[in-house]
Amino acid sequence: MVSQDGTFHQEGPIHRLAKRRPRFIASFDLSAATDRWPVPVIYELMACLFGQTMASCIVNGALALNSCSLKSVTGRHDEVVFVAGQPLGYYGSWALFALSHHAIVWLAALRAYPHQTRPFLDYALLGDDIVIADRSVAKEYRSLLDALQVDISDAKSIVSETGCLEFAKRFWVKIMSKDLSPVSAKAVLESYFLVGTQQLAYKYKLSPKTCLRLNKAGYRVLGQMDTTLRPYPGVLVGFRRYLVSFG
Repeated sequence: MVSQDGTFHQEGPIHRLAKRRPRFIASFDLSAATDRWPVPVIYELMACLFGQTMASCIVNGALALNSCSLKSVTGRHDEVVFVAGQPLGYYGSWALFALSHHAIVWLAALRAYPHQTRPFLDYALLGDDIVIADRSVAKEYRSLLDALQVDISDAKSIVSETGCLEFAKRFWVKIMSKDLSPVSAKAVLESYFLVGTQQLAYKYKLSPKTCLRLNKAGYRVLGQMDTTLRPYPGVLVGFRRYLVSFG
């Protein structure tokens, strides 16, 4: 298992990367990576790991040699095959794409530091989401994607000197110590019910006062709660546990 991969725990690679406290962080947004990722890259990687026979079965058998007939605008039927991208319904495509994406990052690190023997760990990856905390590796990574004709959206990418990044739809700042991702309007509306409040309290570690405010409690209710329960901190703790555990 690659510790920099977030397939089974999306925030895990970010927490590991935050412990290294990098300053420079480049979070690239790949434009239609699942549609443009070259099949030969996946094939060559699988051939290096498991041999050409296995690579032909897994990659070419499902993608490059699996042709289908489509009717073109001229009315004739053409045979088409996958030479780039990931087809819908092929369950192995996620693992193949993710592993080949890791390999591109490793190759970029090798090109940036050809004499380094230790593995490159300063990155986080989840599918087509990529965060690289090394300036030289990020430069080589961009160069490799240009060679593969996979575009990077500069408008959606973030290159930060203060530890700011976007990964798996989450926005982190201050060397990945603060999560500033917005709360969805649907989640706020669902907080009208106790179960919705419980989910918000558990996910965002809300205080009892904030939970009451979400349920339209006014300043009088909040003030009475503060003066009444302040001598009994255990009651506040119990109230929070009730919201979190038994909502």
